Amino acid sequence: MKERMHELKWYVRVAVHFGKLSLQSTMEYPLNFVSGVCVELAYMMIKLVYLYVVMSSGMKVGSLTSDMVIMFVGTYIFMTGVWMFLSGVNSIPEQVIKGDLDLLMTKPGSLQFLQTFGKYNFALAFPNVTVGTMLMAEGWKRCAIPATIGHIGVFVLYLAAGIVLTYSFGLMAALLVFWVTSLHAVSTLYAALWDYNNMPMELYPKVIRQIGTFLIPIFLVTNWSGMAILGRLDLLQLIWGIAVSVLAFILSRLMWNAGIRRYTSANG
Repeated sequence: MKERMHELKWYVRVAVHFGKLSLQSTMEYPLNFVSGVCVELAYMMIKLVYLYVVMSSGMKVGSLTSDMVIMFVGTYIFMTGVWMFLSGVNSIPEQVIKGDLDLLMTKPGSLQFLQTFGKYNFALAFPNVTVGTMLMAEGWKRCAIPATIGHIGVFVLYLAAGIVLTYSFGLMAALLVFWVTSLHAVSTLYAALWDYNNMPMELYPKVIRQIGTFLIPIFLVTNWSGMAILGRLDLLQLIWGIAVSVLAFILSRLMWNAGIRRYTSANG
């Protein structure tokens, strides 16, 4: 047990060190950081148009009031920031095609960890995480949800599960580079599926909700934390929200191992 804890602490320290290096690298050219933030803010304004329409009209999305929708949109923007933050996952296809995994293979520690948590994109993540957090807090306030330990704990638990799903789904999509020559179609499909979370799942017909919950559980990424504290989930759904994140992580780990066995280094 002590060895496991020591190993975990080592990985945390390494991740923090990678974060510092990524931030220092970004700040070498401050104008690039500022321009990245500005571009992402421009994209975010498009996302917020949907929220503005809902708020200005006072319309409901399914059984959700416009105040509740703020929390769901905030969670979607927050998770988008998390996904953009993990640039190490996004760079896997390029690393594999160029054979740049060779150097990492000589380093101590988990290769998957070193690759997926070796680089971070602060410029694209910062505006999304900041605005997303503000919207989640505003939605919480407008819905008059008590700020109890229980409510906060449940929200954070399913938010963490959503982060695990974001990492796992993105990793699995990137790992397909080991089996296909081009990921353009896969990237386009994944982006389209991700954008289904731009609005709460209750906006969609029942069949789409079922597919996005059980077959391709993309809705769990941004909907479950808000649905849980609003009391919109039954016991089976609550259990599924945790179970699917664990299953997705295990599957992504299996895909990683299978992909690495197929990897051909730059030296052949």
